[in-house]
Amino acid sequence: MQQRPRSPYTPIRWLHQLAALMAQVSRAERLQRADDSLQARRLRQRMAMAQRLLNPLPSPLVAEAWGERWLWTALRWGGPALLLALWLRP
Repeated sequence: MQQRPRSPYTPIRWLHQLAALMAQVSRAERLQRADDSLQARRLRQRMAMAQRLLNPLPSPLVAEAWGERWLWTALRWGGPALLLALWLRP
């Protein structure tokens, strides 16, 4: 019986991704204002993107009806919450 070759890429686990995000935040805190290197600009872009993802939506994009609010909340938080539920299930 022939075995399948193992993938050269191992899946990244959620805690590893969280640790990488925390390491980026730590690097961003130590970043000098005058630093305009490519790495510094990319780090600032990543931090700005994370800030936009975690902050509430701007007022023009806020849904009016409860159904719209529920839909956007489910789309925004459904993925991480579903993964957490799958991880915590017995």
